[in-house]
Amino acid sequence: MAIRVVRLTSHDVERFREIRLEGLRSDPNGFRYSERDDAAIATSVWATRLDQDFVVAAVDDGNDEMLGVGGFGRFSGAKLSHKGLIWGMYVRSSARGSGASNAIMEGLIAHARSEVRQLQLTVMADNDRARRFYERHGFVAYGLEPQAVRQGDDYRDELSMWLSFEVTAEHKRQRLD
Repeated sequence: MAIRVVRLTSHDVERFREIRLEGLRSDPNGFRYSERDDAAIATSVWATRLDQDFVVAAVDDGNDEMLGVGGFGRFSGAKLSHKGLIWGMYVRSSARGSGASNAIMEGLIAHARSEVRQLQLTVMADNDRARRFYERHGFVAYGLEPQAVRQGDDYRDELSMWLSFEVTAEHKRQRLD
């Protein structure tokens, strides 16, 4: 399967919402937001976010099917604008192992490198597969938020990770184990 990465805009909002809601529905433990919460967000809000943030999709070159999505947003304000956030990473189960997730992440990192000095993301602490994926792309864990997400009567911890484009030796020594 040949995969290409394309930037999404407000013109892609319906396809984006469809795959995002699919991800929240198929893997409710993988995200901090619920399908119900996201479904309540107006299409116009998502359209604006697609135009403001850098959101990409991995697309099957043969049939133009969206295989997965991911986003990058830059923090605002003079004191935080050197940082960005990776958000909304999801790849359809049928496309896992195809290289779609790597293509998305590589596209996001390449774009972010020209915009910010560091990237942040969060991942559910018990999602070892996702954590290892982010580590392969250079992200390092720097904090754990206990009981960050409530699902019914259960609480789940969330791991914060970062990737610096200018890591010093001191930062490398401070990695969490």
